[in-house]
Amino acid sequence: MRHGALAARIAAPALAMTTLAAGTSLAAEPRLGAAVAVVSSADAAGWGDRIDAWASAGRLRLVLSEDDPDLGGRRHYRYDQRASGLRVFGAQLVRQVDAAGRTLTVFGRWADDLDAVDTTALLGAAEAARAAEADRGPGARAVGEPELVVLPLEGGAAPAYALWVRLEHGLRRYLVDARTGRVLLAYDDTHTAAAVGLGSGVWGDRKKVSVESAGATFRADDKLRPPSLVTYDLAFNIGAANLFFNTGVISPSFIAEDADNDWADGGVVDAHAYAGQTYDYYFKRHGRRGIDDRDLTVRSVTHFIPASFNLANAFWDPFTSSMFYYDGDEDYGVFSGALDVVAHELTHGVTNYSWNGIYRNESGALNEAFSDIMGTAAEFFHEPPGQGRKNADYWLGEDLARTFDPARYAFRSMDHPSQFCFPRFGCDPDHYGRRYLGSEDNGGVHVNSGIANHAFFLLVEGGTNRTSGMRVAGLGAANRERAERIFYRGFVRFLTPNATFADARAATIQAARELHGPTSNEAAQTAAAWSAVGVE
Repeated sequence: MRHGALAARIAAPALAMTTLAAGTSLAAEPRLGAAVAVVSSADAAGWGDRIDAWASAGRLRLVLSEDDPDLGGRRHYRYDQRASGLRVFGAQLVRQVDAAGRTLTVFGRWADDLDAVDTTALLGAAEAARAAEADRGPGARAVGEPELVVLPLEGGAAPAYALWVRLEHGLRRYLVDARTGRVLLAYDDTHTAAAVGLGSGVWGDRKKVSVESAGATFRADDKLRPPSLVTYDLAFNIGAANLFFNTGVISPSFIAEDADNDWADGGVVDAHAYAGQTYDYYFKRHGRRGIDDRDLTVRSVTHFIPASFNLANAFWDPFTSSMFYYDGDEDYGVFSGALDVVAHELTHGVTNYSWNGIYRNESGALNEAFSDIMGTAAEFFHEPPGQGRKNADYWLGEDLARTFDPARYAFRSMDHPSQFCFPRFGCDPDHYGRRYLGSEDNGGVHVNSGIANHAFFLLVEGGTNRTSGMRVAGLGAANRERAERIFYRGFVRFLTPNATFADARAATIQAARELHGPTSNEAAQTAAAWSAVGVE
């Protein structure tokens, strides 16, 4: 199979993956307490009282409160754990209550024994930023304001500055010891897939484009949907890219334009149209209003890296809350040219603004899997099932290849993950017992996503897991919407930043029980799908 390293995998910029291979020595692996997954009414009530007490004592802080769009009268609350007035990195509880205020469920992870943490910071934020920049060498630049947090570690905890460091084509998350300047944790955090005009997409297909009439020209700013969906043509302007990366500011002059509203730039057309279609999918299927559920501006940046650089990728950038698309290479066309890729990248934004899965190890693999699952769901929502370009299927990114050959050029398969194999990682696992346990790819975030991807496939289509031999009946393609809503609700409503595969199993089973009943076939099939892929 042609893939080389992970250069063509969604949401993992090729240059960033090259630097990642060198790795970063960490002081210790972060540790959080056991998962909380409360489903019985007695346990839930007790946990509700505990949350109220902890919130009153300052050990929890409410960070998000939202009505449940699926079940009327219910509400969801997200709380960050606090210690000595600081946020505990990755520690969060999410609580569901009914109309009477009774606690129904509690999910999340809690770090114990942090009340006495010494949070006296001996270094300033600027010193921590310089330490993080030094870890990557010349060209690295800290962006945004460092946040002083508490980082749970094996055998204790440390006050640390959480910040981002911008590389040439990537973004790394750093946690720097606020007392010593030592890098405690580092990982790649680049989440790598009112007038109406007509345009030709990357593959020549004609489609409507919702744009803005601006005097003598038209601009790729969708004025018909509730949020602003803006598509930029960066025109390979390195100066503008650096300014945007470092400040989050991009000039309106880079908004893509067309003189006659018959758009010929396929990269712009597809990025703009598919972002709109993804918004429509989330709103119509899940009642969600875009990335943050509050109609945050959707920003797509095209012509970021020219094809002459021979880099094939797309990524979600959490610092600028934007999607970036490369122009491809000898094998792949412009990376906005596939609906599942665009929906994949936008879903990383949905994750950032909901459960915010930390982009490493199991939580990172679930982050990637959720983007794959929702990208595939958007594809089936808008395109007919079948073989060939612009048909819905269980390949990921297959429409980008200049020669349509999914078995060779797709990035992943939800049906048969292990058919994609790589020298450094082995084959994408379809079973938890075969997961990649190394440190590359942020601990296998793209590799191990196959486990949850296959669980979703089995829930929809049914089938037999090739590793366990377990057969799942599934819900059937006619009930695809049920599977999508189960996974969406489980991930968005119940998961927290350090979620594991076991947490995802518990969360989606709980979602199925709530949507369809505790003894429903949907709940049974969700459990069976996770069991088949070895997650208990």
